[in-house]
Amino acid sequence: MNLISKLNLNPDGKIIFKNFSYLSLLRAFNILSQYILVSFLVRTLGSEKYGILVWALSIIQYLIIIVNFGFNTYAAKYIPENIGDQKNLNRIFSAILFFKLFLFLISSILFIVLLYNFPAFRENYKLLLILLGLGLGEAIFPIWLFQGKEKLEIPTKIVFAFKVILVLATLSFISNYIHLYRYAYFLTISQIMIGFLGLIFAFTNLDVRFESFSPSFLKKLIKEAFIFFIGGIFGKSFNFASILLIGLYYSMEDVASFDISIKILAAIQLPFETLSMVIFPTIARTKNLALNQKFIFFSFAISLLLWGLTYWQSDFLISLLGGKELLGYGSLLQTLSVLIPIVVLTYLLGTNTLVAFGYQNQFNYSFIFPSIIYVLILLYLWKTDSLTFALIIYSRIMVELLMVVYRLFIAIKYRLIFISR
Repeated sequence: MNLISKLNLNPDGKIIFKNFSYLSLLRAFNILSQYILVSFLVRTLGSEKYGILVWALSIIQYLIIIVNFGFNTYAAKYIPENIGDQKNLNRIFSAILFFKLFLFLISSILFIVLLYNFPAFRENYKLLLILLGLGLGEAIFPIWLFQGKEKLEIPTKIVFAFKVILVLATLSFISNYIHLYRYAYFLTISQIMIGFLGLIFAFTNLDVRFESFSPSFLKKLIKEAFIFFIGGIFGKSFNFASILLIGLYYSMEDVASFDISIKILAAIQLPFETLSMVIFPTIARTKNLALNQKFIFFSFAISLLLWGLTYWQSDFLISLLGGKELLGYGSLLQTLSVLIPIVVLTYLLGTNTLVAFGYQNQFNYSFIFPSIIYVLILLYLWKTDSLTFALIIYSRIMVELLMVVYRLFIAIKYRLIFISR
């Protein structure tokens, strides 16, 4: 008997356990490979060059947000609702893939135009042009399809294979600071290959086919995904905005330390984010409010313990990744560690609670309203010449706290939590 049989789970439990296992392996190795690469690159390229790389990647991430257009969240919910209609699934797949490629083409052209008109960007134009290919990889990798059909084994194996190749290539061929562009090529090529293989396996293993679709059908998908796109622009850009500002007004060493701190927190939050992604299709399909509530309470309790542990061991964790050169930034990780329980609640009160139970607009408003406050505060600080490194960090924490407070308020208001069912 295999492990799933021994656990004696019901059908939904088996799906959750299987996908959680695959996605945990995928994301755990993704974080592990990032740790290996960060630790190696900071020491090989130097903290300044590594900071430039992180700063450039933060700019490219905005293009990736545009290319995804909210489909990674919207389609993961929409596909389970149409799982019995293969023809409609083919239309959804074809329309989303077409539109994402269209967005990549248009946004790339606009990006190149902007690149040559802003001095801060033009200084690193070659690096940004190389990393532009990451947008193509994201456009063609249908992770939303695998997640929506609850078949995460395939993307797990694809990503695992190419992350191994990326790590080995980096350790073998990156030896000093002049190899910054070489690493950028490795990173971009690996992401494009992940995208192409994901697309091939979608055809061969998920039985999807290209299907003609009408302009009205595409318009419907765009209209319904648009609110997720707006939410994504605000919600997924908090760290990128902080990195961009730190890079513009402070040192690239500060950028490197902030990025390393965020990566440490990402590793700690990994099991909760993975759990959120895995149970989302099941919660969206079954509307099991009691199951979702148990996950929220359990996860939040564990996250509080991890917050204390991270705060206590901040110097050790920073030096482990960044070396002694960045040891003085342990206090930065201590400050940011409060995000662990906050972000865990953000995950589980977001897609798993609001989106899964039909409150998509409120979900996206939870990004938009705090983000507007965040932008206004940063503009005020910039206008009054008060934009310090510490205030950028505190503003980053504040916007996440506002988001989780809003989501908690909506969940209580519509009786999605703190109820007995």
